[in-house]
Amino acid sequence: MPLGAQAQWGSNARIMYMTLQLGKGRAVKIKINKVAKSLQERIKSYFHKLSIENTHYTKMASFALIGVLIPLSVLPAVADQNTPSFQSNVVLTKSAQVVDVALKTPTIVPGESQDQIAARVAAENAAKAAAAARSVKTVKTSVSRVYVDPSSFDGIYQSAGAAYGIDWRILKAVHYVETGCSGSTSKRNPSGATGPMQFIPSTWRHYGVDGNGDGVVDITNVNDAIYAAANYLSASGGGVNGYKTALWSYNPSTSYFNKVMNVARSLGF
Repeated sequence: MPLGAQAQWGSNARIMYMTLQLGKGRAVKIKINKVAKSLQERIKSYFHKLSIENTHYTKMASFALIGVLIPLSVLPAVADQNTPSFQSNVVLTKSAQVVDVALKTPTIVPGESQDQIAARVAAENAAKAAAAARSVKTVKTSVSRVYVDPSSFDGIYQSAGAAYGIDWRILKAVHYVETGCSGSTSKRNPSGATGPMQFIPSTWRHYGVDGNGDGVVDITNVNDAIYAAANYLSASGGGVNGYKTALWSYNPSTSYFNKVMNVARSLGF
């Protein structure tokens, strides 16, 4: 068979196959429709027959329903005519006792917020620090000064003694016993006495004198110290009782008094 004839035959065969398949599909669909229509007719016939056979049951159900609905519609009206209206027997008067119902109310306890606690702690710490600073004893040291002292202090003893009515030899004797007639010095003994004439700082604050006229009352300056000693001895009794009262005030010791007087006598007192 020629190639062209073979191709034409194959094409026709495919067309015939597709036609047969479509025919089968339409046949199945027609058959399904017939079965559905037959089933629908049977159901319809069944319900029609059931309706005819049960007509007397339907009538009886209607009468029963009417018998129930009529009494229910009449009951509210009858109830309104025969039932007395409710009246409360409770009478409220001004003299009636009022029942006090105690209500529980939340108790608010005052307290501090976190910020308030932090502020309070900071204030307490600051107060403690201030108290501690006040309790610390501050010792003020004088500015170190360089003094050019004279080779002899006799002129200072004489001028200071004349100013306060004290024999200059007593002043020199005190200076000798205290520091060996030292010049300007910051020498201090274990009791805290300081300077050439060994003054206790608290005594110095009351009797210190600016002996050299430099505008500074310095416990370590020899001029200031000798003038301050004359001032203190004068205020303590001066020459009364042979300077015994005055020297006892300076240092309450018999041995001290005897030493000073021996030195003064060696100077011609």
